[in-house]
Amino acid sequence: MFQLVSFTVTGPYTLRGPRWRTLPAGELAQLAGAEVDPGRGSGYVPRTEEPDPKLRYDVMLVVRLPRPEPFRAPECMPNGTPWWRRWARQIVPRHSGRECCWYHGGDWHQVSAAAIRLVDDAHRAGLADEDIAASTDVLAALDNMPRWQRDALESLLSPAVGIAPDGYGQYINGQHRAQALLDTGVRRTVVVRWD
Repeated sequence: MFQLVSFTVTGPYTLRGPRWRTLPAGELAQLAGAEVDPGRGSGYVPRTEEPDPKLRYDVMLVVRLPRPEPFRAPECMPNGTPWWRRWARQIVPRHSGRECCWYHGGDWHQVSAAAIRLVDDAHRAGLADEDIAASTDVLAALDNMPRWQRDALESLLSPAVGIAPDGYGQYINGQHRAQALLDTGVRRTVVVRWD
């Protein structure tokens, strides 16, 4: 069954008052200039449905992350980190937090190590990546951590806000945390991928 919808034009690019009425086959043929097949026709090929993206946690070398460009960067996060500073922080890492911002507020070395351990344990136990963030091991680890570490670990393992490089040298999310990881010399961390 086909329907004709008509509108009242109230101005440029402005419509209102839609009215629907059933269009008889004869009127439809007259409007189209030929008989109209109410089915999809013999050549119709349905579109294959794309699968939903699948969450995957990867452990990545922090120096291999794309160069972050924090857009709300306080004084402590100048835009970008030069390659020589990335390598210098790998040799002389920082383990203490700073008071300049939340991102530099704690020890990312401990948080990244905890995230890697939890993801590795979950993989060995056969847990699907989409179930890791809500697993009992992660929840128990969070209970035993100071507030900043808990928030930081949740942010790394959150499918919604985890560090997510896009594969094209940019970030879907996580530039500020990536900058803080680079600034403190963390060697490896957990990133979120969507396959």
